[in-house]
Amino acid sequence: MYVWRHIPLLKFLIPFILGIVSSDYVSVSLRVMLVVVVGLLSISVASHFFLIKKISLRFHLVSSLLVLLTFWSVGVVSMKVHNPFLYENHFLENDGGDYILARLSGAPAENEKSYGCELEVLKVKDSTGWKTANGKVQVYFAKDSIAALLSYGDVIVLRNTLRRTEGPANRHQFDFNKYYGHKGIYHNGFLKSGSWWDTGNSQKNYLYALGYAWQAALKGAFDKHFKNKATKGVAQAIVFGYKEDLDAEWLDAFSKTGTIHVLAVSGLHVGIIYILLSNLLMISRSKGKILIIKSAVLLLVLFFYSLLTGFAPSVSRASTMFGLVIIAKAFNRNSNIYNTLSFACFVLLVIDPHNIYNVGFQFSFLAVLGIVYYKDFFRGWWPQSTLFGDKIVSLLAVSLAAQLVTFPLGLYYFHQYPNFFMISNLIVIPCITVILYFGILFVSVAFWSDMLASWLAYVISLYIDFIAAAVSYIHEIPYAFFEGVHITFGQMISIYAVLLFITLALVYRWKYGFTLAVASVALFLFLDSQYENSLEPAEFISFQVANETLLGFTQHNKLTLLATEDLYLNNKKRDFVIKPFIINERLSADYAIIPLSLSKSKQAFGDIHFLGNGVIIWKGKSILVLDNVTEYIHKPLDVDILIIGIKKSERYLEKVLPLISYGEAIVIPSWKTLSLERLLSKYNRINR
Repeated sequence: MYVWRHIPLLKFLIPFILGIVSSDYVSVSLRVMLVVVVGLLSISVASHFFLIKKISLRFHLVSSLLVLLTFWSVGVVSMKVHNPFLYENHFLENDGGDYILARLSGAPAENEKSYGCELEVLKVKDSTGWKTANGKVQVYFAKDSIAALLSYGDVIVLRNTLRRTEGPANRHQFDFNKYYGHKGIYHNGFLKSGSWWDTGNSQKNYLYALGYAWQAALKGAFDKHFKNKATKGVAQAIVFGYKEDLDAEWLDAFSKTGTIHVLAVSGLHVGIIYILLSNLLMISRSKGKILIIKSAVLLLVLFFYSLLTGFAPSVSRASTMFGLVIIAKAFNRNSNIYNTLSFACFVLLVIDPHNIYNVGFQFSFLAVLGIVYYKDFFRGWWPQSTLFGDKIVSLLAVSLAAQLVTFPLGLYYFHQYPNFFMISNLIVIPCITVILYFGILFVSVAFWSDMLASWLAYVISLYIDFIAAAVSYIHEIPYAFFEGVHITFGQMISIYAVLLFITLALVYRWKYGFTLAVASVALFLFLDSQYENSLEPAEFISFQVANETLLGFTQHNKLTLLATEDLYLNNKKRDFVIKPFIINERLSADYAIIPLSLSKSKQAFGDIHFLGNGVIIWKGKSILVLDNVTEYIHKPLDVDILIIGIKKSERYLEKVLPLISYGEAIVIPSWKTLSLERLLSKYNRINR
């Protein structure tokens, strides 16, 4: 009852979120849903006035349910409004044109061989002429002198070589189609030099343009005064959220020690800035109009900092929450932190309901919720009599609280858990505070005093090198982190159920808490056994890798791979495909790999037998790798699986395919996949 009475916004937020999540299962049209919302809202308002005149507990219950149903309906409507299939002029319905007129909706991000950017489609040209269109696409410009000059708001014309984003090519791989779909992007493509033209026009939101201009200016200042690229990358990420220059090895070390959050501008950074400005403006000592003016200044600074970071969800959430606290204090109103958090979440989801599927958004709100609720609980375990001791314990309590409520999410999404997160955060967070303060000073002086800016850059670099060394040292400690852990969505929910019931038992002395926690553990184990039983004990799989052949054989928790030369030698390229499969299929990370070229000769590797001339036998199943056939096939050949790569010409295939009978055919993806599939279908009819 405390929750619903003192956190009223939460009871409206929950059905609103449920409406967003369940919208895919509601087949009713947007127009009908709008009528439903208006009807429910009208009934809710009428029932409110009725209850003012005559109190009825039964009618009050019905009225409350109607209000909750109204917010659920609003959640459904908000998601449907963002559904591109409802709009006739969306690019999804007009992607067959020859040319596209579009504008850059963000600043291009420099990659190793390209510039990546989102485009907002304005018009599409087909055989009937130019048509107005809308929608977003993800493109990558080939690096050249013209692409390097592109900036936010530029309007360009491009040949329509874009393709629709596809689902994962292999089982358990990251689903880019779903990821981009939640951002409203359904097409992507690589634009070669000469396949697009700058019109010379520009369509900008000048507020966003100001933010991007600031980012560019700051990046120039950091480039000038920071000599080490890795150090500069961390400094930029901490101060203003620019992550393009982050070093991959440092990123991995921060991730596996539980300190990756410091490299993403988040509530921690906003909180540090809020505390700094509050102290400088002496907010706590101000009253009346002076307090309102200072609060307005503080709100303005937080807004422009959010603008500088591109309105990242975590910064927007934190700025909204701190903004509400500032406004409440300015007008002498007490604000409930849970209400504030609920309102911030509600606002961000109204702006874009797809935020609910954003991993950073989920981590951000859960971390703040955990810190607010559990910090004082953990802090009470180890009371301190000194200020320094209290600060240390408070920092440990914050770290433990945030980790407690986010670790199930981390296991589910990232399959790893940092064991020494408390130690690493105890070192890193105080240093990050110093780096951010010095970073703000650096930004303040970088454009008028090179000597002072260089000195500040030197100090910041010392702190960054220190935390990088500390994080790298912790990263190298044996058992510093668990990785390769797989849990299902149901298991993640059961872990949260355990945390909830134990909290209710310990904090509120609820007698059923521990019993339900044990039941949740039993549910976790049951779901785990169900998943284990769903896995194939022995399986053959052909991984889809462009222009390469990669075959896998699983048995007794072990994986054996047959790979073409490039994949055999390139660990990074191979692991990108193999690692998600190993984790989700719960296989040993120590897999065996054999060069596929050995299938040309006769030899055996465990249960895998090479008969020569590209034929492989595994558990009574015959596999023919056509690329490894060294001689023409002159006699009819019957195999279970036929694998066609890129080495054999269509002329060769025309001769041998009529002689091969097969149960399943696999075409290795390449530029000639379509022609091979057509050829295959021709002879597949003959074989049948």
